[in-house]
Amino acid sequence: MRVGRRIVECCRRGGTLALAFGVGLLAGTVWAAGAVVTQKDKAFSVAHVHLRVGEVLVIRNDDTRAHNIQVNHPALMYNSGLQEPGEDVRLTFPAAGEYLIFCGIHPKMKLRARVE
Repeated sequence: MRVGRRIVECCRRGGTLALAFGVGLLAGTVWAAGAVVTQKDKAFSVAHVHLRVGEVLVIRNDDTRAHNIQVNHPALMYNSGLQEPGEDVRLTFPAAGEYLIFCGIHPKMKLRARVE
């Protein structure tokens, strides 16, 4: 998982990666062996992530305000409570499917995860 985080962090900072590393960034989508998505200015850094069952999605609050990560899916019901600036939320997806991740405080903040 650490390699996946480093790869996504590299991309967030404008780095370039070869497809051999297994990561592609296309139209606001992250493909990675686990992923890090940030929150800033009441928005997620990407609109979609693609993961495999059991991989971890880290949602990092890089904002100046608190957030609340929620997932309402038959395979995963989750509420982070208050996520303060600088805090990470880690989600592990137990089953394949399409998951909607959203902020309970800022309802326009939405992130979709496709888990295969």
